[in-house]
Amino acid sequence: MLKLFSPLPGRARRAVAGLAIAVSAVLGVAAPATAAPHAHVSDTVDITAVEPLTYTIDTHGTLAAGVVHLVFKNAGQAPHQAQLFRLNDGVTFERWQADLHSANPNTALFTDAVPAGGATPVLPGARQDVWDVLQGGTYVVACFVPGPDGTPHIFLGMYKPFDVVGSTGLVSACGRPACPWIQAHDLTYTMPASLVRGTVVRFDDTDAKDVHEVNFGKLLPGKTVDDAKAWFVASAAQPPVNPGPPPFTFAGGHGAEPPGQGGWFQVEADPGQYIAFCLVPDDQTGKPHAAMGMVVGFTII
Repeated sequence: MLKLFSPLPGRARRAVAGLAIAVSAVLGVAAPATAAPHAHVSDTVDITAVEPLTYTIDTHGTLAAGVVHLVFKNAGQAPHQAQLFRLNDGVTFERWQADLHSANPNTALFTDAVPAGGATPVLPGARQDVWDVLQGGTYVVACFVPGPDGTPHIFLGMYKPFDVVGSTGLVSACGRPACPWIQAHDLTYTMPASLVRGTVVRFDDTDAKDVHEVNFGKLLPGKTVDDAKAWFVASAAQPPVNPGPPPFTFAGGHGAEPPGQGGWFQVEADPGQYIAFCLVPDDQTGKPHAAMGMVVGFTII
């Protein structure tokens, strides 16, 4: 089973979709979505990050299972994300919360629950639109971005439950013509060489065993994909070294999903040269997948 946190003392732990390796990086700002990715969007949930380190959630009444449009807005004062987890049947939010703050928080996140997509971190004032297939049950939205002392926001109380009612079949095909497709597998991505700004993209974790996410990063002028790969390797070095500033800025993406699952997100980054990368830590080494080579270059036009 994937270990969510590295075996470090105290609260110096890695998170599945956190920004521990680049907390000060500039994140891409997403504009409102212009088109649904599937013909049968069942419902919409508005999730807003606010201070002090919490969320407001508006389900507009009963949130129906199906393809749910998640509108994530960051009204806080620091980068935040909206990573979703679905609690396994029979697990209460109170049990999940107790396990999260126990000696082994992996119990909460990978025994009590499974990753269920969501939105990657965005800057204050930014927005990210995501569409995920949500089955009925209890969900938790959480933020793994670390604070100034390195403690992920989730351990400071930045998580909140919400319920989805009903059931639905899995939706695997994009309902829009020529939907771009990103597949995460074998520590790489299979994806188009270029994406058009404003398009809705399908993301799937097609790996046999590993949880994956997809982050977009815009390469800084003069920087290359190889520069980014070297930076990720240096960031994960033991003993720790100072890798310097990242050679890219964050530009959106889709939250962590278990093998066989996926969702949609809108690309609102400016044209340029980009990398796709995964920050989920490796099961054995604890290193982010990006430090093990899960970095792919592409262009936004």
